[in-house]
Amino acid sequence: MPTALERVIWGFGDGSTIPVYETPLGKIGGLICWENRMPLLRTALYAKGVEIYCAPTADAREVWQASMTHIALEGGCFVLSANQFCRRKDYPAPPEYSFSGLDEEPSPDTVVCKGGSAIISPAGTVLAGPNYEGEGLISADLDLGEIVRAKFDFDVVGHYSRPEVLSLTVKDHAQKPVSFISSEKAESSQKS
Repeated sequence: MPTALERVIWGFGDGSTIPVYETPLGKIGGLICWENRMPLLRTALYAKGVEIYCAPTADAREVWQASMTHIALEGGCFVLSANQFCRRKDYPAPPEYSFSGLDEEPSPDTVVCKGGSAIISPAGTVLAGPNYEGEGLISADLDLGEIVRAKFDFDVVGHYSRPEVLSLTVKDHAQKPVSFISSEKAESSQKS
């Protein structure tokens, strides 16, 4: 179940809303957790002109930071990656909630998600974080001129896009995730 922040960033989760909000800071949009690994969704945000890309997650691995740096470079945008820091005591006690895959129940002060929130510039420079030290607030001054300079270098939906070869169609209404076609229908449509 998406959190309230995820609902604001992503919308309804069925593809009907891929929001980019016009704010005094610039155009802000983003995807939830694993959706950041979906290049077509990112492309839809880039096409809407996202300048500040929000990426809430629960992934505390170092490889997540590499993905966020890639997105900043690819999109020519600032990336704000917010990750949770939590200990075992932040969850309900067993048996209501237990951590599977562990040999024994963690102590209340055991870190179960180490955080890693970060702010990354369009040039791929880490401006703040990643914070693995505990709960905290990170901040950075954003020079929005960096977005323009990054797009002069590489604009994924601008001068380096290849619409004569590649295009993306975003269906903004609910779709079935899986469609089945019988082999007879498939054969007849291939012959046509």
